Amino acid sequence: MKTFQREDVLTKKGTYVTTTRISYTIAMPQPHTHLYAVRMEIDGLCAPSTDFILPSWTPGSYLIRNYARHVQEFHAETAGKSLTWYKVAKDTWRVATDGATRVCVSYQVYANELTVRTSHLDASHGYFNGATVFMYVPERTSEPLLLYVQTPAGWQVTTGLEPTEPLVRVAAPSLATTCFIASDYDELLDCPVECGTHRLLSFTVDGIEHRIAIWGRGNEDVPRLVADTQRIVEVQRDLFGGLPYRHYTFILHLADDRRGGLEHRNSVTNLVNRWSFCPPHAYERFLALQSHEFFHVWNVKRIRAAPLGPFDYRHENYTRQLWAMEGVTSYYDNLLLVRAGLLRAERYLELLAEDIVTLQSQPGRRLQSLETSSFDAWIKFYYPDENSPNSSISYYLKGSLVALLLDLEIRQRTSGERSLDDVLRYLFVTYPATGPGIPEQAGYLAAIEAVAGHADGFYRDFFARYIAGTDELAYDRALAYVGLQLAWSYKDQRPVGSAAWLGLRVKAEGGRIRVSSVRSDGPAYAAGIYAGDELLALDGFRIAEAQLAARLAERVPGDTITLSLFRRDELLHVPVTLMVAPPDKLHLVPVANPDAAQEHMCRSWLTGK
Repeated sequence: MKTFQREDVLTKKGTYVTTTRISYTIAMPQPHTHLYAVRMEIDGLCAPSTDFILPSWTPGSYLIRNYARHVQEFHAETAGKSLTWYKVAKDTWRVATDGATRVCVSYQVYANELTVRTSHLDASHGYFNGATVFMYVPERTSEPLLLYVQTPAGWQVTTGLEPTEPLVRVAAPSLATTCFIASDYDELLDCPVECGTHRLLSFTVDGIEHRIAIWGRGNEDVPRLVADTQRIVEVQRDLFGGLPYRHYTFILHLADDRRGGLEHRNSVTNLVNRWSFCPPHAYERFLALQSHEFFHVWNVKRIRAAPLGPFDYRHENYTRQLWAMEGVTSYYDNLLLVRAGLLRAERYLELLAEDIVTLQSQPGRRLQSLETSSFDAWIKFYYPDENSPNSSISYYLKGSLVALLLDLEIRQRTSGERSLDDVLRYLFVTYPATGPGIPEQAGYLAAIEAVAGHADGFYRDFFARYIAGTDELAYDRALAYVGLQLAWSYKDQRPVGSAAWLGLRVKAEGGRIRVSSVRSDGPAYAAGIYAGDELLALDGFRIAEAQLAARLAERVPGDTITLSLFRRDELLHVPVTLMVAPPDKLHLVPVANPDAAQEHMCRSWLTGK
């Protein structure tokens, strides 16, 4: 497989039509069944048998998802003659071609999972990611191909793929056909498709069309949504100096209590709660998602770690640089909203403080490094459990805070002449999409030193301590460069050091209080309280969820309490000696009498100028 930029391969509509030897047809004749009907035709075969493989994961979502479990009614034929086939692996169908050079395989895919990384089909729309529905033949993935999409009458089709004229009319009378061309299999999988009666909005930046396809309804303000999305595009274009695609498509799904985003080279799918557009804090989260996923146009889809393309679609693609791909992107998502005028600087600092509080409340920060978190994403990030805060960290969260510190350190050590912005621009030029990607061993460090200088080994030491290691992040030093300091407190406004702490979280379940997690650095953990225990009483008196915090507020650090609880229906009485509660509230406040250099650097950081 190869990576590419569309501009390098596709010069006009239909360039490859006369040479295409692979085509796919995907139809949805009965949407209410949630079944896609897929047909793949391939010419030029010569081996006695051919393997047809369905990917096991979707790039951008680092988890083996075994999409083959949704395939049914597989069939193979040539010139109307059925061919023998059998499965040789969970994801592989081997067809005995019997000397045939042209083979057609057909199958159905059950699609009833509404996420950005899977596929969904019902009476209201059809949405699919290529990895979930399109098989491939090894050694034939670099060829151009055609995609025919057959939809019920009245439905439209929106995707980042380039439309072209079909070679033949393949639609049944009740279906409509739209045809697209892809430069190779990678491009096919990198362009999700939305079918239905969705609203289609558009705007232009630098003469380039940007479309927003909206499925579902909520409390969205459409003119504001379009205008704010355009500002996000403009401010990110300004950072990188241009837009690297011919057109771009935002697919936006509005549903209930869902959230997610998945980036692609010239499109994105974002799934949000339909009521995400007000109040203001909810809308902030939506804009941050739009900003985050669009930033991936550069960071991940073009500036990428070497293992992230060409892809092995069957197995894990390991990298220690997800912190740079996702964490750096998370750092910029809100920061660029400030630069776009969509988020107040004061609010940005509040969100930044919340992120610091979240990381500092996770004991796992002392155990798992950013590099390890990145490498182990396949087995940890998508499988959180009650012990996850004690044993791991998010490469999104800690990666964003490490990016903050890197940015401020670069600005300080170059007297404001360079920043992380410059590092990203350097990476974009040095590691183009058609190249091998950023080397795993010190590639990112080398880019920083190329931009900001070696600084007497400072950045090498920074990587060793905060990215490969688990040292506590030096927030105070970095934030002081922009005239800020950390002011810790308690949410209930008691003096720091005076609050008693149990060190666990609870949740209500049918009138019962269940322990959901226990911090490994807290007193409940030391006393032997388990996640899953049902709390009954504190010092012999029944407690409800709302009462627990109030009862603890009556105590002081060093007091010993007795918790009565059920563990697997056995009544236990467990003594716990309370500890000093760690601060749970943080404000980033100006230092006393900031100097001109601090004020200038703060303005430069927040404005990008």
